Amino acid sequence: MMNKIMTIIIVSLALLLGTNAGASDLQKGILQYQWGDSTARYNGLSKLDDKGEVSYYSKPGEIYTIGEVSVDKVIYGFYRDQLFGVYLNIDSIEYYDELLLHMKSQYGLPAYKTTADNLIVYKWKQQDVTIKLKMNKPARKMKLAFYYRPLSSKLTAKQEEIDTTSFRFVPIEKDKKPEKFILFEF
Repeated sequence: MMNKIMTIIIVSLALLLGTNAGASDLQKGILQYQWGDSTARYNGLSKLDDKGEVSYYSKPGEIYTIGEVSVDKVIYGFYRDQLFGVYLNIDSIEYYDELLLHMKSQYGLPAYKTTADNLIVYKWKQQDVTIKLKMNKPARKMKLAFYYRPLSSKLTAKQEEIDTTSFRFVPIEKDKKPEKFILFEF
């Protein structure tokens, strides 16, 4: 009986510590991109757009994998040249559903809201990072966004919630293989 209790306690602690370790990595940034860093720190970023003090960039050929989903339309948001957000544009409802299941398994049940114009938003908060999985049903646009709150809280909702699906990505060069990164590995 005592062995069963000890086993349950050890397994529970391992799960708790594993979840906190993943969350602490997210607090620093996403892969080599660190929250608050300047665009000058990263080679190969291409500017997509400016909206006042906010600039949006992509890195042609970059592919991120979350769970079983690979995303090749990644946008980085910089406020006053400091990384505040990462947006992953999703192309299919199947990928959206897979990402929703994966995020729930990693971060638990999200807060949920539906707006009058049929925008569905799932939201998770992990210390200083807010994660939003969004779907605009009428426009059939979907994205997964990561916001670093110490910077994103300084933005207006309009600046933070830009439609990143309208950005045009530079095509991958014919003879060049795109880079592939594992965004989360559990």
